[in-house]
Amino acid sequence: MTDRSKTQRTPSASSSRTGLLKEPHSARSQKTPKLKVPEAPEKILRRIFGTSHVFYVMTDPTKRRMIGSTVPAKVREYYNQGHQCLLQEDWEMSVLFFSRALHLDPKLVDFYVFRAEAFIQLCDFSSALQNLRRAYSYDPGNNKYLNRLAFVLYLQGQCLYELCDFQEALCVFLQASDLQPQNASFSYRCMACLLALKRYHDCLALITREVKQGRASADVYILRARLYNFFQKAKLCYQDLRSALLLDPLHAQAKGLLQKMVDQAKQSLQDASTLAVQGKVHRALKCINCAIENNPLDPNFFFFRGTLRRRLQQFDHAVEDFLKAMDMVTDTQDNLVKQAQRQLLLTYNDFAVHCYNHGAYQEGVLLLNKAIRDEQNEKGLYINRGDCFFQLGNLAFAEADYKQALALSPLDEGANLRMGVLQEKLGFCQQKHRQFQTAEEHFSEAIRHSPQKPQYYLHRAKCRQFLQNTLGARLDVATVLLLNPEYPKMAAVMNTLFPSMTVENVLKSQVAELAKLQLSRMIENGPKNIYPQSTVVQRLLERRKAQVLVKLWKQERLGTPEEEVTLYQAPQLAEEKKVKTARRRTSLTDSYADQTSSGSVFSSLHQRLSDPHLRRRPAGRQMFRAPANCRLPARPHRLPPLTRQVGPEVAFAERAEGAAQRSHVPGGGGSQGQPEQPEDRAPGPVAVPRHRHPVEARFRSEAAHRQNL
Repeated sequence: MTDRSKTQRTPSASSSRTGLLKEPHSARSQKTPKLKVPEAPEKILRRIFGTSHVFYVMTDPTKRRMIGSTVPAKVREYYNQGHQCLLQEDWEMSVLFFSRALHLDPKLVDFYVFRAEAFIQLCDFSSALQNLRRAYSYDPGNNKYLNRLAFVLYLQGQCLYELCDFQEALCVFLQASDLQPQNASFSYRCMACLLALKRYHDCLALITREVKQGRASADVYILRARLYNFFQKAKLCYQDLRSALLLDPLHAQAKGLLQKMVDQAKQSLQDASTLAVQGKVHRALKCINCAIENNPLDPNFFFFRGTLRRRLQQFDHAVEDFLKAMDMVTDTQDNLVKQAQRQLLLTYNDFAVHCYNHGAYQEGVLLLNKAIRDEQNEKGLYINRGDCFFQLGNLAFAEADYKQALALSPLDEGANLRMGVLQEKLGFCQQKHRQFQTAEEHFSEAIRHSPQKPQYYLHRAKCRQFLQNTLGARLDVATVLLLNPEYPKMAAVMNTLFPSMTVENVLKSQVAELAKLQLSRMIENGPKNIYPQSTVVQRLLERRKAQVLVKLWKQERLGTPEEEVTLYQAPQLAEEKKVKTARRRTSLTDSYADQTSSGSVFSSLHQRLSDPHLRRRPAGRQMFRAPANCRLPARPHRLPPLTRQVGPEVAFAERAEGAAQRSHVPGGGGSQGQPEQPEDRAPGPVAVPRHRHPVEARFRSEAAHRQNL
């Protein structure tokens, strides 16, 4: 700025200052107000901004109206350009044009969708999701936007899953599942992510939720079955496999997993067997439980577990296992049924013994009733039930059970011992009521069952004293001294029956000799012929006789070389073989065969004729001969002489019944398993003609016809 300009501006500035100083004075001098006219905008701006023309650019209203009318045209232009770029797959330019259009009008919802499609093609899923969410927020009722949003989430999650970013993929799939809970594919992808992250419990919970919602398929069941198998929950695994096979019977993975479980069950069974042999029953039970969970359709597993539980005294569970095993067996597993029935009886018996040891006698009776109902030929069941009845005071029922046990096995020591104790108690009861005759009978019965118990003889001797049977009382006292010379409480009885005699004198007396003879015979005879065979055994014998008769009848019809063999030859030959084998062994009854009164005439005759020395002798007066008016036919060359000597059918009935008794009655052949001798067998029931087989009647008529000839 020059000095001249300064001089030129200075007067004006001074004049303006003087004017400003004079205005207040002039204003106060004027009294009338002046009207204020609004200033024009240009003056206001000039007054504010001064001489600077930068801020004087003003928008013309006409120009504003012109711009507002061109926005839709521009938007339409951008839309056309963006759509053309989409068709030309120029994704970047389409995004640019749609962005310009949205900048002009942000409420154009479709433009967000178009821009999202361009972002999808560019694999910018985050930007696409933002545009779709913005569009869905403007129009929440449009399901197309929702489906597209879920689809983009699925694409993003799948890409993350393939990049092994399982945690982020899980979050994306969960968002998609929240948007569309009814879409099962999102849940399946969540399961895959959880499995990849090894979050098996969360995956199992998610699968269970899907199954409860009714959206389970065969693949879902198989996936859960694999998880259950991983967690060693074989029972639940088998249930899911069964459900999967019901939906798809030909599913290969289900069959493979099922075969794997069957193999695991077999291995567990082998481990359980090894542990059971080693005595580790509890560990064996765990192994067999695992086997049952892997394969619950095999009855052998339940049978094996029942035996283990019986050994562990878990009787209720053992009974359930045996019953379940019998229900599951097929027609080809008859052997398993028999074994299960046998084990069930043993379980009932062991349970009853357990109850007996704990004083629960009534429960023991109920259990043994179940066992006897299924098995009536087991002597031990009757003995145990008799013990329970004995403890309950039901002596009559106890006696009946002991008798039944002795009928099945007359030489059973336990049954005879119990019967002796029972008869002793019954004798005490009768003696208390002063029924000495009945008491003597009970003590005699006890002696027959246990002839080596000296107390029974002493009790009977006291009863005989009251009955004035002095000789019998002396014999009993002498027997007591023979069995136990130092038996206590003998002084009073000795002074009464043998006054002024010592024990040595009594043992040397004739009474002692007679008592010794009776005692030896009592011990030799034993209690085996006291009770007849039971009804069940008799029926078995009758059935065996009928089978033999039918067999012989068939042989006759076929014309075999043995046509001339009579009806009684077959059982007789079998009996001869048994006698020969029995002679090879030592028997307790061989020494008193001639002294017993229970042997029949036919049995003694059979013994005589079976001697080889007697067979070579000619028939004399001592041999059994036919009557004078009876002509016997010529004897065949190959038949033994005994078959022609004995002709009556009663002999056959008696011999066949004796052979059947020796072969079928349990324990009937002696305590060491020796066969019963013919002289010592119990007499069989009397044969009634009307109950004979019709074939037997036919042979009877033929035999009678031969005798008449």
